[in-house]
Amino acid sequence: MKKILNEYAYSALAGVVLGLVLLIWPSLSGKLLCYGLALAFLAYGIYRIVCYFIRDAVLTMLRRDLAVGLVTIAVGIFIFARPELLVSLLPVLFGLLLVVGAMSEVQTAFDMKRMEDGRWYFSLIAAVVLAVLGLVILANPFSTALVLMRFTGAALVVEGVCEFVFSILLTKRQRLYYPPEDDGDSF
Repeated sequence: MKKILNEYAYSALAGVVLGLVLLIWPSLSGKLLCYGLALAFLAYGIYRIVCYFIRDAVLTMLRRDLAVGLVTIAVGIFIFARPELLVSLLPVLFGLLLVVGAMSEVQTAFDMKRMEDGRWYFSLIAAVVLAVLGLVILANPFSTALVLMRFTGAALVVEGVCEFVFSILLTKRQRLYYPPEDDGDSF
């Protein structure tokens, strides 16, 4: 449980950092994000191909290491060749990310309610705010791409902060709900 909650906290901080980059450098960040993503795809593709040659034959057959590696490298090359295509899709992807994050916050709210945390409705309010922000981004009522990117960055910061705060609250509630185990001395 602790590992899962730590992962939520790390992903929340990554969202805040990404949001700040989009907020501060909206025109530059789209292409940099695309090139970073392309490099990540290339690195992962190379990793999977290397795994194909060094792992057991049955394992690599089941994991489809070579095929996944080749497809991932092809996606990385495509992103390098056409970053403007991905840049045009980033707001849609981030809008969807916020809507999905809102759905996750709904579960967090109900998890907190089930564990009798009196602050559960804050998470539900955050879910509604995130859903509205995501839907605004998807509707794209903005006059320029720079304004859209800045709004997206601000929305990602809000989403990351909410996720971070509620992961801390959920961790505290989880400790109260499941007290630490006994060291085995009593029956």
